[in-house]
Amino acid sequence: MLYSFDAVQARLEDYVYVPDKNFKLTSNGFPSMEASLAQKSRQYWADTSIPSEVKLEGLDFDLSEFDPENTTTRELMNLSNALEDLGIIDRDVGFHIGSMNCDFNSAGNQTNFDKKIDAFAFLRFCLDSTKKYIDEGHGFAKEVLVSTNTALTVMVALKEQGEKTRKNSLIDALV
Repeated sequence: MLYSFDAVQARLEDYVYVPDKNFKLTSNGFPSMEASLAQKSRQYWADTSIPSEVKLEGLDFDLSEFDPENTTTRELMNLSNALEDLGIIDRDVGFHIGSMNCDFNSAGNQTNFDKKIDAFAFLRFCLDSTKKYIDEGHGFAKEVLVSTNTALTVMVALKEQGEKTRKNSLIDALV
Protein backbone atom coordinates (compact mmCIF):
# COMPACT_ATOMS: atom_id res chain seq x y z
CA MET A 1 0.00 0.00 0.00
CA LEU A 2 2.94 2.36 0.57
CA TYR A 3 3.15 2.97 -3.17
CA SER A 4 -0.02 5.08 -3.32
CA PHE A 5 -0.51 5.96 0.35
CA ASP A 6 0.05 9.72 0.04
CA ALA A 7 -2.07 10.06 -3.10
CA VAL A 8 -4.98 8.10 -1.59
CA GLN A 9 -4.69 10.00 1.69
CA ALA A 10 -4.77 13.37 -0.12
CA ARG A 11 -7.73 12.31 -2.26
CA LEU A 12 -9.81 11.15 0.71
CA GLU A 13 -8.88 13.82 3.25
CA ASP A 14 -12.32 15.48 3.00
CA TYR A 15 -14.27 12.21 3.01
CA VAL A 16 -16.07 11.88 6.34
CA TYR A 17 -17.23 8.41 7.27
CA VAL A 18 -18.14 6.27 10.24
CA PRO A 19 -15.76 3.30 10.21
CA ASP A 20 -17.63 0.10 9.41
CA LYS A 21 -16.12 -3.10 10.82
CA ASN A 22 -17.02 -4.93 7.59
CA PHE A 23 -14.32 -2.92 5.81
CA LYS A 24 -11.66 -3.23 8.52
CA LEU A 25 -8.42 -4.86 7.44
CA THR A 26 -6.81 -6.91 10.18
CA SER A 27 -4.50 -9.56 8.79
CA ASN A 28 -2.91 -7.84 5.81
CA GLY A 29 0.35 -6.80 7.47
CA PHE A 30 -0.20 -3.06 6.86
CA PRO A 31 0.72 -0.64 9.64
CA SER A 32 -2.42 0.60 11.41
CA MET A 33 -2.40 3.98 9.63
CA GLU A 34 -2.30 2.31 6.22
CA ALA A 35 -4.92 -0.28 7.17
CA SER A 36 -7.17 2.56 8.32
CA LEU A 37 -6.70 4.38 5.02
CA ALA A 38 -7.42 1.17 3.07
CA GLN A 39 -10.62 0.78 5.08
CA LYS A 40 -11.57 4.37 4.33
CA SER A 41 -10.87 3.85 0.61
CA ARG A 42 -13.04 0.74 0.45
CA GLN A 43 -15.88 2.45 2.29
CA TYR A 44 -15.54 5.41 -0.08
CA TRP A 45 -15.96 3.12 -3.09
CA ALA A 46 -18.91 1.37 -1.42
CA ASP A 47 -20.61 4.69 -0.60
CA THR A 48 -23.50 4.93 -3.06
CA SER A 49 -24.18 8.57 -2.14
CA ILE A 50 -21.05 9.59 -4.08
CA PRO A 51 -21.41 9.47 -7.87
CA SER A 52 -18.86 7.51 -9.89
CA GLU A 53 -17.78 10.70 -11.70
CA VAL A 54 -16.70 12.16 -8.36
CA LYS A 55 -14.86 8.98 -7.39
CA LEU A 56 -13.00 9.04 -10.72
CA GLU A 57 -12.34 12.78 -10.60
CA GLY A 58 -8.93 13.64 -12.00
CA LEU A 59 -8.90 10.70 -14.39
CA ASP A 60 -7.83 12.57 -17.49
CA PHE A 61 -7.54 9.90 -20.13
CA ASP A 62 -10.05 8.70 -22.66
CA LEU A 63 -11.95 5.58 -21.63
CA SER A 64 -14.19 5.50 -24.71
CA GLU A 65 -12.33 2.47 -26.12
CA PHE A 66 -12.07 0.65 -22.80
CA ASP A 67 -14.34 -2.38 -22.55
CA PRO A 68 -13.90 -4.33 -19.30
CA GLU A 69 -15.72 -7.28 -20.86
CA ASN A 70 -13.16 -7.49 -23.65
CA THR A 71 -9.83 -6.28 -22.31
CA THR A 72 -6.33 -7.61 -21.74
CA THR A 73 -4.17 -8.07 -18.68
CA ARG A 74 -1.79 -5.46 -20.11
CA GLU A 75 -4.61 -2.88 -20.32
CA LEU A 76 -5.74 -3.70 -16.80
CA MET A 77 -2.18 -3.40 -15.45
CA ASN A 78 -1.71 -0.02 -17.09
CA LEU A 79 -5.11 1.17 -15.91
CA SER A 80 -4.55 0.05 -12.32
CA ASN A 81 -1.16 1.78 -12.23
CA ALA A 82 -2.71 5.02 -13.49
CA LEU A 83 -5.54 4.80 -10.94
CA GLU A 84 -3.02 4.18 -8.14
CA ASP A 85 -0.86 7.12 -9.23
CA LEU A 86 -3.92 9.39 -9.01
CA GLY A 87 -4.88 8.02 -5.59
CA ILE A 88 -8.20 6.76 -6.93
CA ILE A 89 -7.42 3.27 -5.62
CA ASP A 90 -4.82 1.87 -3.27
CA ARG A 91 -2.17 -0.72 -4.12
CA ASP A 92 -4.18 -3.70 -2.90
CA VAL A 93 -7.21 -2.90 -5.08
CA GLY A 94 -4.79 -2.08 -7.90
CA PHE A 95 -3.34 -5.56 -7.54
CA HIS A 96 -6.82 -7.08 -7.85
CA ILE A 97 -7.45 -5.13 -11.04
CA GLY A 98 -3.99 -5.37 -12.60
CA SER A 99 -3.37 -9.05 -12.01
CA MET A 100 -6.60 -10.52 -13.32
CA ASN A 101 -6.13 -13.81 -15.11
CA CYS A 102 -2.32 -13.69 -15.03
CA ASP A 103 -0.56 -16.82 -16.25
CA PHE A 104 3.13 -17.48 -15.70
CA ASN A 105 5.66 -19.86 -17.22
CA SER A 106 8.08 -22.02 -15.23
CA ALA A 107 10.60 -19.15 -15.12
CA GLY A 108 8.03 -16.89 -13.46
CA ASN A 109 7.45 -14.67 -16.49
CA GLN A 110 3.92 -13.63 -17.36
CA THR A 111 2.79 -15.22 -20.63
CA ASN A 112 -0.66 -13.79 -21.33
CA PHE A 113 -0.34 -10.00 -21.43
CA ASP A 114 -2.48 -9.66 -24.52
CA LYS A 115 -5.01 -12.45 -24.00
CA LYS A 116 -8.57 -11.08 -23.98
CA ILE A 117 -10.54 -11.51 -20.77
CA ASP A 118 -13.88 -10.45 -19.33
CA ALA A 119 -12.96 -8.58 -16.14
CA PHE A 120 -16.48 -8.83 -14.75
CA ALA A 121 -16.66 -12.59 -15.26
CA PHE A 122 -13.23 -12.99 -13.69
CA LEU A 123 -14.16 -10.90 -10.64
CA ARG A 124 -17.47 -12.77 -10.24
CA PHE A 125 -15.50 -16.04 -10.29
CA CYS A 126 -13.16 -14.64 -7.61
CA LEU A 127 -16.10 -13.54 -5.48
CA ASP A 128 -17.71 -16.97 -5.71
CA SER A 129 -14.43 -18.70 -4.82
CA THR A 130 -13.81 -16.33 -1.93
CA LYS A 131 -17.28 -16.90 -0.53
CA LYS A 132 -16.51 -20.64 -0.45
CA TYR A 133 -13.37 -19.93 1.61
CA ILE A 134 -15.40 -17.79 4.00
CA ASP A 135 -17.95 -20.59 4.36
CA GLU A 136 -15.08 -22.93 5.23
CA GLY A 137 -14.00 -20.55 8.03
CA HIS A 138 -10.89 -18.98 6.48
CA GLY A 139 -10.65 -15.52 8.05
CA PHE A 140 -8.34 -14.03 5.42
CA ALA A 141 -11.04 -14.46 2.80
CA LYS A 142 -13.24 -11.72 4.30
CA GLU A 143 -10.61 -9.10 3.49
CA VAL A 144 -10.11 -10.55 0.01
CA LEU A 145 -13.87 -10.35 -0.49
CA VAL A 146 -13.90 -6.64 0.40
CA SER A 147 -10.97 -5.88 -1.94
CA THR A 148 -12.53 -7.88 -4.77
CA ASN A 149 -15.86 -6.13 -4.30
CA THR A 150 -14.04 -2.80 -4.39
CA ALA A 151 -12.25 -3.81 -7.61
CA LEU A 152 -15.61 -4.77 -9.11
CA THR A 153 -17.11 -1.41 -8.11
CA VAL A 154 -14.17 0.41 -9.67
CA MET A 155 -14.56 -1.58 -12.89
CA VAL A 156 -18.28 -0.73 -13.05
CA ALA A 157 -17.45 2.97 -12.57
CA LEU A 158 -14.82 2.81 -15.33
CA LYS A 159 -17.28 1.12 -17.68
CA GLU A 160 -19.90 3.82 -16.96
CA GLN A 161 -17.31 6.54 -17.54
CA GLY A 162 -16.26 4.95 -20.85
CA GLU A 163 -19.88 4.72 -22.02
CA LYS A 164 -20.45 8.38 -21.13
CA THR A 165 -17.32 9.37 -23.02
CA ARG A 166 -18.49 7.41 -26.08
CA LYS A 167 -21.94 9.05 -25.99
CA ASN A 168 -20.43 12.52 -25.60
CA SER A 169 -17.99 11.99 -28.45
CA LEU A 170 -20.85 10.84 -30.69
CA ILE A 171 -22.83 13.98 -29.82
CA ASP A 172 -19.78 16.16 -30.47
CA ALA A 173 -19.24 14.47 -33.86
CA LEU A 174 -22.84 15.17 -34.89
CA VAL A 175 -22.79 18.84 -33.90
